Amino acid sequence: MTSILTNTSAMAALQTLRTIGNTMAETQRHVSSGQRVQIAADNAAYWSISTTMRSDAMAVSAVADALGLGAAKLDVAYAATENIVGILSEFKARLVAASEAGVDRAKIQQELGQLNAQAESTVKSANFSGVNWLETDAATHLQDIGVLSGRLVTSFVRGVAGDVSVKTADVDLKTTSMLNTGGGGILQKDGISELGDIGGLADATLQASAHNGHETHNFTGPATFGASDYLQFSVVIDAVPADLNVPVTAARADTGVTYTLRIEKGDIDAALGTTDGTINTASEMRTVLQKVFDDNAVPAWAEKPSGYTSFGGIFEIGSLETSGHNGSSIDIVSGSITSQIGSYPSGFALGLEDIPTNNHDNMYPKATLPFTSPFSVSGNHTIYYDVQIDGGPSQTVAINRATINAALGTTDGLVSNVDDFATVLAYASAGKGVTATSRDSEHPGVVTFFADPATYPRAGIAAARFNISNVRTDPPVTRAVPFDLDEVDVTGSDFTIDEYISGVDLMLEKAISSAGTLGALKTRIDMQTAFAHTLMDTIDKGIGRLVDADMNEASTRLKALQTQEQLAIQSLSIANTSAENVMQLFR
Repeated sequence: MTSILTNTSAMAALQTLRTIGNTMAETQRHVSSGQRVQIAADNAAYWSISTTMRSDAMAVSAVADALGLGAAKLDVAYAATENIVGILSEFKARLVAASEAGVDRAKIQQELGQLNAQAESTVKSANFSGVNWLETDAATHLQDIGVLSGRLVTSFVRGVAGDVSVKTADVDLKTTSMLNTGGGGILQKDGISELGDIGGLADATLQASAHNGHETHNFTGPATFGASDYLQFSVVIDAVPADLNVPVTAARADTGVTYTLRIEKGDIDAALGTTDGTINTASEMRTVLQKVFDDNAVPAWAEKPSGYTSFGGIFEIGSLETSGHNGSSIDIVSGSITSQIGSYPSGFALGLEDIPTNNHDNMYPKATLPFTSPFSVSGNHTIYYDVQIDGGPSQTVAINRATINAALGTTDGLVSNVDDFATVLAYASAGKGVTATSRDSEHPGVVTFFADPATYPRAGIAAARFNISNVRTDPPVTRAVPFDLDEVDVTGSDFTIDEYISGVDLMLEKAISSAGTLGALKTRIDMQTAFAHTLMDTIDKGIGRLVDADMNEASTRLKALQTQEQLAIQSLSIANTSAENVMQLFR
């Protein structure tokens, strides 16, 4: 159908031309930009993914830059540490030379001074971008710091849930610091954490036991008792006086039991199987006393129990600890002796009247520990030892810096003398059944452990036995450097040459360990840097697969569309020409 009003052919040709134009414009945009997904309208999903990944690629690029900065810090620290290792090796060699007889130590000291100056210069110059891992400014000793952290950025991570984070590698600057403001660097002393032998406790294995109360008298006989002769005296058994060396508690504050005894001729003859009433020897005196004790139910002995040794010229009396009292003692009551024995003066008692030559009353199990030298406990150390009482379960006592400070009212964890040590041990052992003092008059100037009288009030054989063992520390005690490098003086007497060599050798070990730590971290950073660049390339490839245009396909399509456009133009021209021909009929 042909119409002079509506040219349907031209309209169809024009629509085709428009479609070809739109398609060709899109294809031209692909060719000019190189991307088939350039805006969200092209493909919302692919555009979103590619945009996010481009952002991540930029973050990884920033990480790669940070890794480069970190690598530079490491390179400087590692190079300086290697130099310190060389200096310390030279230092040790000079100290070995100083140990030779006849060497001029003053000249060697000059060399050591220059080596120390070089070490300090190396440490201070190990600076990159204001960061120096070999010179730290912690105000406290490094042993009192848990971790002195230095960080390096290592990676940017996007989790499966879409969360993002920056990962870092931590460097404990305690292991790299050569000089620290508060001390504790590799070239400085370890004095604040120098436990040494823990005041003498380190290798101690202590056992405490006691025996029953007894006293020894020299026999001053012989003596013969007539029919009217007698010896009368009083003894107090298992009394606990108030002036003991250990605290007296209510459980132990008793006065024992007192017996008044009388020896007559009949007692002597009955005990010895004689008729003359004569006590000739110390042995016979023991026998007579034992009979008197037995006849009067006195909880004491005079003839020594099995296992004891008696000596010829002496006799002893001792507690059987069956009185029901907590003490273990036996004493002649002062002023209680009266006697009438032949021609001897009144008060003569064959030795009982004299001061005992050996008097062991109320013995409580004790163990002594001589104090050797002051020591300090750092914030990281804990001292442990085990306590066992009467074969019971082992209990562990712990001492750390907080324990010492709480016991002494200080803040530095220092135990400076035997009194402080005993105070700390008593404080730490509270509730374990043992305590300690430095005020035991029987053992002055040392730490004396004894069973806690509040828990174990009995004395003598019935008293609580205990042992202290398995002394240990966490971390274990290691060698320590007692001087700074700049304090080494081979011309002085503060330390021996061997002590200097040992200390510098330990510094060298620490420096080598530090170099190893830095070297391992450097290798990791180098690997991470290479991986970051590889990751960026991989992300770019992944983005390209999503949004990049296929240029071969796009250019071919563009040529085809250009041809289609020419054809559409010709079709439109033809359609318009047909309408013109019809119009000519009306003219």
